[in-house]
Amino acid sequence: MLEKIVKIENVGRFRSCNPKGDAALRRLSLIYAENGRGKTTLCAILRSLQTGQSALLSERKTLNAAQPPIVHLRIGDGSFHFVNGEWNTTFPDLVIFDSAFVNENVYSGEYVEHEHRKNLYRAVVGAEGVQLAKKIEELDGKIRATSGDMRLKREAVARHAPDDTTVEDYLRWEPLPDVDGQIKKKAEELASRRLAVVRSDEIKAKGLFAKVGLPSLPHDFTVVLAKELTDLVGDAESRVRQHIAEFDMGRLGETWLSQGTKHIRDERCPFCGHGIRETELIAAYRSHFSLSYRRLKQDVTDMGQHVRAAIGEASLQSVQATIASNETLGEFWKQFIDVGLPPVVFADVERRYAAVREQCMILAQQKQDRPTERIVPGPTFSAALADLQGIKSTVAAYNEAVEAANLRVQELKSASHQQDDLIALERELGVLGAKKARFEPEAIGDCASYETAVRSKAVLEEQKADLRRQLDQICRDLLGRYEQSINQHLDRFNAGFRVVNTRHLYTGGTPSSHYQIEINSTAVDLGDARTPPGTPSFKTTLSSGDRSALAVAFFLAMLKQDVDIARRVVVLDDPFTSLDRFRRTCTQQMIQELAGLAEQVIVLSHDPLFLKLLFDEWFSGTADIKTLQLNRCGDTTVLGVWDAESEAQSGYMKDYAALLGFCADRKGELRAVARTIRPFLEGLLRSHFPGHFLPGEWLGDFLGKIRAAEESSGLQHAKADLGELDAINGYSKRYHHQQNANADSEPICCEELHGYVKRTLRLVGAG
Repeated sequence: MLEKIVKIENVGRFRSCNPKGDAALRRLSLIYAENGRGKTTLCAILRSLQTGQSALLSERKTLNAAQPPIVHLRIGDGSFHFVNGEWNTTFPDLVIFDSAFVNENVYSGEYVEHEHRKNLYRAVVGAEGVQLAKKIEELDGKIRATSGDMRLKREAVARHAPDDTTVEDYLRWEPLPDVDGQIKKKAEELASRRLAVVRSDEIKAKGLFAKVGLPSLPHDFTVVLAKELTDLVGDAESRVRQHIAEFDMGRLGETWLSQGTKHIRDERCPFCGHGIRETELIAAYRSHFSLSYRRLKQDVTDMGQHVRAAIGEASLQSVQATIASNETLGEFWKQFIDVGLPPVVFADVERRYAAVREQCMILAQQKQDRPTERIVPGPTFSAALADLQGIKSTVAAYNEAVEAANLRVQELKSASHQQDDLIALERELGVLGAKKARFEPEAIGDCASYETAVRSKAVLEEQKADLRRQLDQICRDLLGRYEQSINQHLDRFNAGFRVVNTRHLYTGGTPSSHYQIEINSTAVDLGDARTPPGTPSFKTTLSSGDRSALAVAFFLAMLKQDVDIARRVVVLDDPFTSLDRFRRTCTQQMIQELAGLAEQVIVLSHDPLFLKLLFDEWFSGTADIKTLQLNRCGDTTVLGVWDAESEAQSGYMKDYAALLGFCADRKGELRAVARTIRPFLEGLLRSHFPGHFLPGEWLGDFLGKIRAAEESSGLQHAKADLGELDAINGYSKRYHHQQNANADSEPICCEELHGYVKRTLRLVGAG
């Protein structure tokens, strides 16, 4: 039994994991962990321990970790160490159900391939069967090699050297690197050259690619922004601004005063006619609105016009025209050469220039408002410029490619009329083909050894036939019992299908399993990635939940056939998560039965409610069960004690109890029950898909994310329930103020509410 994880260092999330508190494992150990906290990594560690494959750990070395992975486990009375890239000993009695088991033995994505059937076969037939199957596979490989050798020797005469090459020279030929690639390239070159000869006049007349020239900001834009007047008399500027503020002149005040000073005659005010000779404020005006100021104002006034002229939409027309012209030319030239022009999307160029232009106009307006002050561009302007620099780099690379493409075009123009090149290319292609044939397997042997090869093959075939008779005897009853066990588990899962026609085959000469899926009394072949569209197969007849149920059934049936189950340590990584929710209880019961047979069962899950169900239904008392948790601690994951009882006592469980009470006995005030549906579903989705939903988001946001989830997202598993979730949300949102201002007065029907509560509870296997 795995007694304790003593230490894990520099493996994935486990940068430095030293378990906290009483972290000893028990006969049934339940480990709770959010997604991304190391469940998959822990399974990889245990699989490495089981098989001795050190690569399973070395490939998961913590990024940026200076030291190599270190693992220390205590199993029974022994210590198991992974140090210096290897285990001191292995522990083959580990049996692990996780995504790796499914991908290797049952299916990958939507397909069951031949390799899956071979691996599953090995997992079922036991040690003796595996040894026989391995020997058969080895013999089959030798037979294939001998058969190929026989063919090569038989055809040796036909594979002599070319007419213009002596045997001695032929034997001295050396292999060419990537000869297939060279042949392909030469054939493409020959075909292109032939076409070029036919269309030589058109090639000569066709033009070259043009470089793209991008417009630039006015060179003095930032200079004008930075200009400020430093020759004001005393505090003239502050006095003018104070005067503008005192009389509430606003942003037009400075312009009004500037224009007014031009109308002063004989030191008299143009407004009232009184003398102003000794007025300090007038002196401030004259200083403030000096010639330098007027020049600055003119520069500021011209800024926007200069920006539009330099980088406006009109300035980009030539860019668009050049890109379009090059694309048209590219369609022509790519018939003969590798054009190699990277894509430049004009809409992207236009967008980036528009962003810079917008920021420039904002800064120009700020300068107009405060012409005597230095205007410092902010981070938004800098970000827009940086973004624009990105497209300039792209265009620079594009222009380099244009130069290179034009060189190839010029070479083509020069050679397009030369017939001699065709003859030389044809000869070069023939030599390449001959040199490839020289090093094909059929050219290596000698005709004189053919009979020896025939006798060798006959001996191998007889050995293989004898081993197959032994393996057939072992498998005759074993696979039948395995099929029966699978179907028993599928029946408990309430699956709408069963496995039929299980047998072993020798596809490709090596043993593998074969079975079909029976639905509605109709047997359906598994198919694979090559199955024609429209043909019923594993991909088209089983839902995601059904495939997961099949994988679990295969695993449990395999354990049921294991005569040494009592000494196995069974590890299950999220065995319920991918299953349909109505299979929660039967999954728990199957695991409990398994825990009664195996030496130890370890269940890892990010679903605390499923683990709590296992905890509550454990029949042997608390001494044989332990609940632990993988937690974040700084930059590492640590293993510590988990309080299953405390975890279950959450608002989610209170909502669950309220819905369950109403469903069973109509308990609760109707509007309060209706308002419980949405937070319950939000809690359910947050629990099943942690990290996908942000604080402050509500159920409608959740459903939008599920609907838009990509295939690689964990939210794919929620799409099966999306229709039902949409329907329930459509009902429940009427009773929440966020979606209905009249939620308090919205009519509510007890029977309608009861129906939606039942549908809600069915999503978690209740109701």
